[in-house]
Amino acid sequence: MSPRTSDPADLVPFSRQVDRTRVPSPNDYLIERHVPKLFDTPYHHHASVEINFLQGCEMRYSFSGDVAALRSNRLTVFWGAAPHRVAEVRGQGQITNIYLSLGQFVRWGLPTKLVDAILGGAVICATSPTEDDVRFFDRLFAERDRKSAPWRRTHLAEIETRLRRLALESWETLLSPRDAPKQVEITGQAMLRVEAMLRCIADNFTIPINVDDIARAANLSSGRAGKLFRRVMGVSIKQHLMRARLSHARMLLTETDAKVASVALDSGFPSLSAFYEAFGKGNGMSPAAFRKSARMGNPFLAVHGQLQTDLARGSHDAG
Repeated sequence: MSPRTSDPADLVPFSRQVDRTRVPSPNDYLIERHVPKLFDTPYHHHASVEINFLQGCEMRYSFSGDVAALRSNRLTVFWGAAPHRVAEVRGQGQITNIYLSLGQFVRWGLPTKLVDAILGGAVICATSPTEDDVRFFDRLFAERDRKSAPWRRTHLAEIETRLRRLALESWETLLSPRDAPKQVEITGQAMLRVEAMLRCIADNFTIPINVDDIARAANLSSGRAGKLFRRVMGVSIKQHLMRARLSHARMLLTETDAKVASVALDSGFPSLSAFYEAFGKGNGMSPAAFRKSARMGNPFLAVHGQLQTDLARGSHDAG
């Protein structure tokens, strides 16, 4: 996550914000540590499960316009498939990020309630800070260059154990999920196919793709792909594709001043009428009403939206 550029009004198409650098191989993990800063783009997304640990600072994440406040010394977990960005940082500190492949996360067979919450879109965190977590993240980062197979297996086992402890100790929900899939028993090969379909959707949902395209990404027939996807994710491929498009549309409506027609096209809808119908069915209100409600309920976003407008006008006047 690189520092934000001087002009926050610059928008980059969502299809170019798929972060492939944060997707580890199936039997590995990625870890990084840095000073948290606002992104250089309004949002990004990736297919990994992300574990965050802040030290000496606090941070506000925006997930498609919904805000989660991350606190210092509280282990936080979420699935990075939803568009998200750093909206605010308070204090001078550091953040440690661990990225797990979706296949690895599911193969562990973690408690159903925990898996359902994370894959359903919840942002969860430990209920209280502990020095054990400080030592845990410090040690994992210090040992990040120990890449032999025995060391990586040991580190993955330790991460798995920490997540099992989180499930046993209970957690606090910072952002509630809209839907919750069911956990199922599934082979590693099948999970790789589901990952391929999820990656295809995440990479391409802003363009016209269908179930056949997504099934081909996993080398499956449409029928087999649909059954497998529903078993793992609890929703159909079409429903997940629609959820990705609506999530992106909510983010654009909340955090940009783009016209509704542009939001519809940038979110992968074939027409404005199709967008209005899907958005009303999925959110219970029109796009314009959603934008107004989101900004009234979050003064930070209202100010941010006005800043974007002012900067855009200033750039136009200068030209």
